[in-house]
Formats: sequence, structure tokens, C-alpha cells
Amino acid sequence: MNRLLLHSIFLISFFLLTTTVSGQIFKGTVIAGGNLTQVEGDRLKGWSQFGFTGGVGVIMPIGKEQKWGINLETLFSQKGSFQKKRFESDLLTDEYRLRLNYFEVPLYVTFTDKDVLTFGLGGYFARLASAREEEHSGKQDPYMDTVPFNDNDWGFLIDVRIRIWQHLHVGVRYTQSLMSIRERTFFADDTRQQKNQVIAVRFLFIFNEGKRAKVQGR
Repeated sequence: MNRLLLHSIFLISFFLLTTTVSGQIFKGTVIAGGNLTQVEGDRLKGWSQFGFTGGVGVIMPIGKEQKWGINLETLFSQKGSFQKKRFESDLLTDEYRLRLNYFEVPLYVTFTDKDVLTFGLGGYFARLASAREEEHSGKQDPYMDTVPFNDNDWGFLIDVRIRIWQHLHVGVRYTQSLMSIRERTFFADDTRQQKNQVIAVRFLFIFNEGKRAKVQGR
């Protein structure tokens, strides 16, 4: 986990410090926002768990008009699931809380239209930093005591962002696991593969915007 985070931060820092390499301009990003999350396969409905997402990134513009870009980010991202208490009982209340904290590295391609609207598509790799699960208001042992969550999470992302003021952008991102984060058996005939699903609202401040690589010979 630490190795993944350190390598990602080093790579992004290298790009940011070396703002021009062979005439190439790199754009740095600072990111902060919130996640609405749920876990597919937990038998609950609704985007009811809120979490934080934030970190740094780098954008490498490509193409003659630099409308395309390769984006790399390092994020701390909170995911999970929640259901409020529905019953008053000494054993069963139906309350459920799950908090999964990840270090996440998204890599994706973007296209920007008229320097305002940007669309992105790609994937991410995430490493689980910590997990906390509480079932029936803590009156039952959590399932993760028997079957823990996987350390790694792979998935895809779809991203849209819009410039709202100078270097400040706001965006919406959808991510979903492609691999199971855990297999859970609820009953003898009900075993489900669980996956993260996240809708993120993010604010991005992008450095070096407006700068373009120098054309060789000019």
C-alpha cells in the first residue's frame, strides 16, 4: 500500500516539477470532493454512504490542438454502504455501516471541447487502506471478521467536468469495480459477488492551463 502511494506521488511530482520535457507541457491538478457510494451485492438499495475523495494529478495534453489528454491521479477515496436502523430488537435492527478507505490511482484519457467541457474514460487501481463494518447496530459480529475484503480493487471510470471559473473546474465521475471486492454468503443458496459503485462530485484546480507546447523551429 505504502509503496503504491509513494510511487504514484513520485511520478506525479516528477511531472509537475518538470513542466516542460521535449517541448511538452504538463498540467498539475489539485482535487477535492465527495463520494456517494453503494456496494453491489450487499442486498441494500440506494446511494446512502457519503465519503471524501481528494488528491493530486497530472495531465499530459496530446495532439496538435491539445484537445486530448492522458490523466494520472493519486487519490484518497472513501467508499462503502449504509442502511439506517429499521427494527428495535436485542439481536436484529437491520442497521448496516460499511466504510472502505482506499488509496486510488486512476488513469484515463480525456477530450476537451472549446476549453470548457471535458469528457474522460479509463480505469483505476485501488489499494485498501482500512475497512470497518458494523451490522445490526454492532449487536452481531461483522462478516469481515470471517471473510475480509480483498486488498485490491480494479475498475472503470466515466468522467465529465466543466470549467466554472478560470482554472477551477467541477466534475462528476462514475466508477465501478470490475473484480469482486468480496464474496458474501447470506444464506445457503444466496452467495453474491460484491463490488464498489461510486458517484463522485469533484472540484479541480488545474495549473498550467492555457500554456501550449512550443512548436519546434519557432
